[in-house]
Amino acid sequence: RRNGRSLAEIARDELGPTLGLVTAVAILFIVVIALAGLGNVVVGALAESAWGVFTVGASIPIALVMGLYIYRVRGGSARGVREATLFGVTLLLLALVAGKWVSDSSFAHHLKMSKTVLTLAMAGYGFVASILPVWMLLCPRDYLSSYMKLGTIGLLVVGVIVVNPRIEMPPVTEYIHGGGPIVKGPLFPFVFITIACGAISGFHALVSSGTTPKMIDKERDCRSIGYGAMLLEGLVGITALIAACAMPQDDYVAINTNPQVAIVAPAGGAGLARDEAQLAALDGALSAHDRGLLGLAPDASASSLAGKKIPLSKALALSNRSLAALDYHVDPTAPRATMLEDADFARLGVRVKELPALSRQSDEVVAARTGGGVSLAVGMARVFSGLPGMGTLLSYWYHFAIMFEALFILTTIDTGTRIGRFLMQEFIGRVSPELGKSTSRAGAFIATGLIVAGWTYFILTGNISTIWPMFGIANQLLACTALCVATTIILREGRRRVYALITLGPLLFVGTTTIAAGVQSSIGIYWPMMARPETYTVGLVNLAVTVLLLACVGMVIVGSAIRWVALARAERPGEALA
Repeated sequence: RRNGRSLAEIARDELGPTLGLVTAVAILFIVVIALAGLGNVVVGALAESAWGVFTVGASIPIALVMGLYIYRVRGGSARGVREATLFGVTLLLLALVAGKWVSDSSFAHHLKMSKTVLTLAMAGYGFVASILPVWMLLCPRDYLSSYMKLGTIGLLVVGVIVVNPRIEMPPVTEYIHGGGPIVKGPLFPFVFITIACGAISGFHALVSSGTTPKMIDKERDCRSIGYGAMLLEGLVGITALIAACAMPQDDYVAINTNPQVAIVAPAGGAGLARDEAQLAALDGALSAHDRGLLGLAPDASASSLAGKKIPLSKALALSNRSLAALDYHVDPTAPRATMLEDADFARLGVRVKELPALSRQSDEVVAARTGGGVSLAVGMARVFSGLPGMGTLLSYWYHFAIMFEALFILTTIDTGTRIGRFLMQEFIGRVSPELGKSTSRAGAFIATGLIVAGWTYFILTGNISTIWPMFGIANQLLACTALCVATTIILREGRRRVYALITLGPLLFVGTTTIAAGVQSSIGIYWPMMARPETYTVGLVNLAVTVLLLACVGMVIVGSAIRWVALARAERPGEALA
């Protein structure tokens, strides 16, 4: 009915040019923050994991080959699609199995990327995927990942039913009133911000307004595709919640937090080394990589690190040779510190329950892997390995889950970056009409670069505690905007205005919780960050963006309410503000 126009364009038609512009600005920032939030999950899951990086990286050339085969060799025929699907899925599963061999080989250190390197690599992928023709990478890659998504979710549902995992997470924790180690806010409103994407998602509204309609054959398919997709999204949310809550609370916190650890333990406290004498013995074991993790110059002694702290993730990324010199339970010849015991984590000040066994079984260091991806993968792997005959394959199931998550999210990264590019190019076109044309390569490069730079900045400067609340707030504010537009359309075009309650009710709830979360995040998270010199800039940027989003969406809600009053006073829906 609206020729696949974007949400911003529909908002301009329904709410007027001013609110349409405000909506476009809000959507642009929301897209950037949403991509940062999702990208943070991928970075946390793949950092320092050669197996994961190899498997997910292999999906890119596989997708390129599929695209060339389908559209250039087979001319887009149905037979070509079936053939490409067969070898694409087969190659992807072979890459998963080969990842184990790669992670144990001498080549593995080339793929063990830090979060910074991985973020930059993902930025490069997002840039290239956004400017390449859709048929070459984005379409075949998303098509390939769709099989993985549907198959994995189906298998997870079966696994939950068959295994019937015991919920280890307590119904109410000591963090119910706030101050939690992961999301700092209280239960209300942050529980709705954290998991709301499984119920209502603004990003889905963005894609389904400008992208999905262009791929639908008949209008009567809209209900099964749109409503069905959100029912599946709810199913994904529930099964993911079950998988995560099947872990003990201590293990969940140990995975999703990255506390600072003293390099030398204070008296009666926790630390990497027991005392300065043990720290001095580390000199002969440190590799160049270890020195980089510790921030130690090539000619400096380890003793100079006394009194300093490092993140737990860096401590666990030290070579086994160095950890063995500090008397940790590791195999000095093994590539990863997967043999750590409860006592080792206690030395580092981390409470664990089943985490050491999970680390050994998954063949990965899973502690201090923030972002949510690793904890979900561990939960999924535990469910899958509980199926009959699967108990010895937890490491493969873990990396299968990581691959599933990464493919799931990277399809959003490339699609979202492309959407952001079009929005940014539209704004650039207001200044330079030539660069604003969809055929302008220079405009596409500039717009894509700005979008990618935006979400890359937030990933590099943030963490799960700062990015995820902002991502949840941004996503739900976008949902508020979509619900405002939908309510306006129903009031203007609908024969029975009472149907507007279908969208107005959720709008009131989502708007209340999201605005409350935005205000609390600004006051409780970002404003205190500005009080510390080392986090002042990050806090200022996060605060400014959050306040801008709240202001934009507030204007949209107020403007929409004014229009609704005018529509309600009109004799017939079609007569109001024509």
